[in-house]
Amino acid sequence: MPVETPVLSVTSFSLREQLGPIVFRFRDPSGAEQTFRLDNPQVLRISEFPQRAAEYFGIEVVETVGFQFDGLDDPEVDLFEKGLREAGVGLLNIALDIGDLAGHDADLRAADIAEHRRWIERFAAMGSTFVRVNPGSPMAPHSGDAPSETLVETLVDLGAYAKTQGTRLLVENHVGPSSDPAWMSALLDAVGRDTLGLLLDLGNFPALQNALRSLRGKEGETTEADVAALAAGLDLTTLYDGIEQLAPYAEMVSVKEHVVEDDGTIGFVDLERALGSIMAAGFTGAYSVEYEGIGGDPWKKSLRVLEATRNVVRG
Repeated sequence: MPVETPVLSVTSFSLREQLGPIVFRFRDPSGAEQTFRLDNPQVLRISEFPQRAAEYFGIEVVETVGFQFDGLDDPEVDLFEKGLREAGVGLLNIALDIGDLAGHDADLRAADIAEHRRWIERFAAMGSTFVRVNPGSPMAPHSGDAPSETLVETLVDLGAYAKTQGTRLLVENHVGPSSDPAWMSALLDAVGRDTLGLLLDLGNFPALQNALRSLRGKEGETTEADVAALAAGLDLTTLYDGIEQLAPYAEMVSVKEHVVEDDGTIGFVDLERALGSIMAAGFTGAYSVEYEGIGGDPWKKSLRVLEATRNVVRG
């Protein structure tokens, strides 16, 4: 049984279906800028999330995502800070998905670094414990057996800058080469663990992501039968192996799940198995629920994942 009481959080991305439209801009492998948009209804403003999350989930810290704001000039940024303060909750992490820190174009990369610094400064001022960045764009993954020197140098720079602002830089296994435990371990070792840490996402490994991609590629609406069939034939051995390999590096865990059935059954990741191996590695950091299912009540479904996480990590 853990000696310390683990910190539990929920990310605003779990409630994305109620927090309004999302516009995600990225560069494809050719360097061209692309835009992905989700026209979700706005039942609740992002600035209202801290208060609602504190009341509904009974948590003391929350996590948020950069692209849920319309840039740093969005008035919701200041209102979100006010919401944190009035709710009396802390900010665990902001996940940034900006540009491509592993890109080969020096000018584009310099612009991306400058933009990251602006976001780091702003959210560090809110008291965010962590700032998560991507080790290269997940939309334009860079191949290779080892991280590039350019990426290592960039993360050394950003990690040092984050430290001067009073926060901690993290990277995430976020598809592409970053979901290869050997590649990610090499990156963390090369940058230095005094400068960079790991946000370990339970769901971002090829065994699960490839299966979900095939499901999303079906024509028409995905049914419960489709999900059940996928779960029945899914071999996640390599996912659990990857979690075990990266667990010694983890400073924060994203508890990602895609299914919460009416009877409370959660899928696809077995939380007892996954979180058990993380705790066995000596992890004492924070867990943040990231529910990525679609439809139904995301608050109830996120709460179910939070309760299941609490049962495992708090005994």
